[in-house]
Amino acid sequence: MLKKRLWETDHDLSLPTRISEESDKWKRIRCDEVSQDIENSYEDIIKQISHYNNDETTSIIIDTMLNSKCCARCILRFLNVHDYKMYSASEEALLKLISRIREDVLKSTDPKLISSTEHSFTEILSCKPQDKPICITCFDLLYQADTIECIWPIYQSILAHNFDVKDFNLSVSLPTGILVNNHSMIVWIRKMCNDLKVHCSLETLVDLKETFKPLLGWSIGKQTGLVYKGQSQFNISIEYSHEETQRNHMFLTKIPSAEFGMKKTRVKGKHIWTGDSRPNISNALQKVSDEEFLKMCKSCPPFSVKERWKNKPPILEHATIYVGGRYNKFSRDISQTPWIINGIKLAPTSVSECIGEKLRELFRCDDYNIVPAGREDSNVRMLGNGRPFFMEIINPRNPFPSKEALNDVQEEINKEYTDLVRCQRLTMITKRRRNKDKNI
Repeated sequence: MLKKRLWETDHDLSLPTRISEESDKWKRIRCDEVSQDIENSYEDIIKQISHYNNDETTSIIIDTMLNSKCCARCILRFLNVHDYKMYSASEEALLKLISRIREDVLKSTDPKLISSTEHSFTEILSCKPQDKPICITCFDLLYQADTIECIWPIYQSILAHNFDVKDFNLSVSLPTGILVNNHSMIVWIRKMCNDLKVHCSLETLVDLKETFKPLLGWSIGKQTGLVYKGQSQFNISIEYSHEETQRNHMFLTKIPSAEFGMKKTRVKGKHIWTGDSRPNISNALQKVSDEEFLKMCKSCPPFSVKERWKNKPPILEHATIYVGGRYNKFSRDISQTPWIINGIKLAPTSVSECIGEKLRELFRCDDYNIVPAGREDSNVRMLGNGRPFFMEIINPRNPFPSKEALNDVQEEINKEYTDLVRCQRLTMITKRRRNKDKNI
């Protein structure tokens, strides 16, 4: 049986996952200097866009997505703007940027290809955030990535679990409906271009996760004082869902070329479908031609949605760290590790518990696991210089204790278990040192 994480029992996790005050949850956390950066980087942005799209394609992408009520950040994604810092600007600043891009490309575009969308810009800018139509390509995840509403559950979890860390990394899982809706928008834009005899491939565009993660990470960092990094020993995992579109991919099972198979299985008395993982859905969409997609998918262009994203409680985990040292075992009545058979404990305690429980208190970890350099029977003592070992500290809240704190724990162990165990040379060790000690 898997042990419960320590924080599942020693913290009150019944915190609200949403903000009750409507005015508070739409507050944004962003870099104040981004709007100026947009002005200074405008020429570079235009070069990025023109590298992937001609002027006619650019204008059609903008018009089509505005008419479909997509957010400004998603429009930039489809235009292949790779400067992720640009996405942290306000919606107003980004819409003004998109309007300027559209005006510039119109200068070299046949007017008959473009319908006026000035009313779309005006309509969106005049809306309150909570009244704005929900973006059909990100379900407002990207639009809200820097709002209190989005970072609140993560911020509350960090406070509740009290990790003593300086930086963090993010792992996010996005709704499967986003895959279908994004592909549907791509196919629809290509159709619009083909109808107007304008070349358009849209083979590459900025992935939603690539923009969402840094934007969310920077916002969390600004709120908590932690530093968002691409790699960190402290990871925050959060899964998002969207019930309204979670079955939108089922039409792929009716397209032979998609090679998308699903199985119905029974788990704990309930029937569930398997095989619809995100990679499987993505691979299936790539195999379907635009003609087949338009014929079989009923939501092309994507339908408007009534609900925004939802999230599951975040999971906060620190990488395993290691404490090495040597131990002596003076008693023949204790085992090296807990000795349990058929649920019955055959030894009152163990070397692992004598040392590990004290380390658990220091590191505030979920669990621990002793890895000794060899084994001895429970009725055999370990004298002399002792046996080398290291302890795996699983998901520590306090991963960087001082040397003095480790020495104090060592003294506590030796004082409390004088007749059973003695511990010496306790120190933090690296993964390389761990592997070396394991082979002694």
